[in-house]
Amino acid sequence: MAEAEIPTVTAPDAGVPEGFVALRKLGGYMANFGQLYLHAERRTLAVRIDESHLNNLGIPHGGMLATLADTAIGMMMSLETGRSKSAVTVNLSLDYLDSARPGDWVEARVEFDKLGSRLRYGTCKLVSGERCLLRATAIFAVLAPRT
Repeated sequence: MAEAEIPTVTAPDAGVPEGFVALRKLGGYMANFGQLYLHAERRTLAVRIDESHLNNLGIPHGGMLATLADTAIGMMMSLETGRSKSAVTVNLSLDYLDSARPGDWVEARVEFDKLGSRLRYGTCKLVSGERCLLRATAIFAVLAPRT
């Protein structure tokens, strides 16, 4: 992965583990998600849980965690393949295992099963410390060039 491909912010953030860099804010749906951090070598995307992520029970909303897993898998696939071809989620399966709390550092750790020319398969575990919060499996379809 070339450094030029990673849209990072240069200012360091206090309380962020070593090796993580802040990403520039994303647009569209992700614009209000919160600050994301990337550790490219470990194929990990992370976020600090804040009030905007919580549901009415005071824990991170399941949809927020699903978004983090889906975004992490897609972003890591894009970085791994050199962004040569865009891909979209065709299946995302989730198992919720534990909940995070406000202030928790949550890492989305991605692994690939297969990066094919038509389909890409990946897995992701969301962890906070030693606790596994969620595990996800995803299938992405590589988009054909637009004509």
